[in-house]
Amino acid sequence: MKVFLKAGGQLRTMIKPDVDHYTRLVEFDGEKTLAEILRLLPLDPAYIAFIYVESKIRDLSYKPSDGQTITLQPPVSGG
Repeated sequence: MKVFLKAGGQLRTMIKPDVDHYTRLVEFDGEKTLAEILRLLPLDPAYIAFIYVESKIRDLSYKPSDGQTITLQPPVSGG
């Protein structure tokens, strides 16, 4: 199974894109939750504020389908 993770900002550098400037392909066996997929990288979910799949907010228990694109949104910071 494979999914595509997309992210911007500092989170982009943490996922180490390999498809394009913002996207990383992650391949794995069987169904996995988003939390399990992030642990494969490894990426601490604390760096993620929202997860979007097909324009819907999902939580870490969501199990994506093969080939889905998952957008990871980092927390907003600044002052």
